[in-house]
Amino acid sequence: MRTETVRSGGITLDVASYGDDGTPAVLFVNAVGMENELLAGLGAEFRAHGLDLVTWELRGSPGAGPGRVTLADHTADALAVLDAAGITRAHVAGWCTGASIGLFVTHALGERALSFTSVDGAMLFTGSPGARLGNAVFDMCAKISADDGRAGFYHEAVRPRGNESAVLGLPDEELTRMVTWPYRQDVEALTRFAHGIHAANDYDPVAACSGLRTPSLFLAREDDEMVSHLHTRRAAALIAGAELSVLPTGGHYALFTDPAGAAGRMAAFMHRAGRRAGTAAR
Repeated sequence: MRTETVRSGGITLDVASYGDDGTPAVLFVNAVGMENELLAGLGAEFRAHGLDLVTWELRGSPGAGPGRVTLADHTADALAVLDAAGITRAHVAGWCTGASIGLFVTHALGERALSFTSVDGAMLFTGSPGARLGNAVFDMCAKISADDGRAGFYHEAVRPRGNESAVLGLPDEELTRMVTWPYRQDVEALTRFAHGIHAANDYDPVAACSGLRTPSLFLAREDDEMVSHLHTRRAAALIAGAELSVLPTGGHYALFTDPAGAAGRMAAFMHRAGRRAGTAAR
């Protein structure tokens, strides 16, 4: 993993690249609040498929920029990351809230976007992710965004107590640590996280999806308790020619527990999209 910093809108972004040999690039929009190292496994798998992953820690991640965030900020940051890397065209992919943001990045890139992929995306057709745990997180973030003074109460409620692996169904303690990173910080960091998440809720998913003309792939799991696969199905149905894969099991974190499987499905689609676009270059 190669790391660097990029300036965007008056803040400094932490950027990570997995490979830089000129092969097709994937701008991967991680979920708000996540560390770059969470994508190490996926980055290695993409490299095996001839793709270079580029990502950054979004505003709302602990230490990443000021509290108030907009969807336009997230989108501008993505463009700054691509421009700083000298990438003219790229595949766009996102996980969870990153998929919502990735939709707008794809729109903003226009013909520079070779494809769009949503992995367990938070498609907010009802104003929420539509699943038990995700709805609770979004509700908390909305309340903190409306009143920063409530962050202390929620910080006490969600701070780690040692049972997170069992609650999330994750056998790997290090993976559990990384996906609960926003809750392991202080009240100020939780406040930034809440604003970063809330910004990703400020859009009309019907308009965002139905207006997309880029080759698109949607991946979801029926047992995902963070985001609803029904919302993913609806999003895919709104985009002409979109591909959809919904598996019965794997949960919200399958991207990290089985990066080889996820990368294989995404890479096959991205290479097809790249060939249709008549380019294999950055």
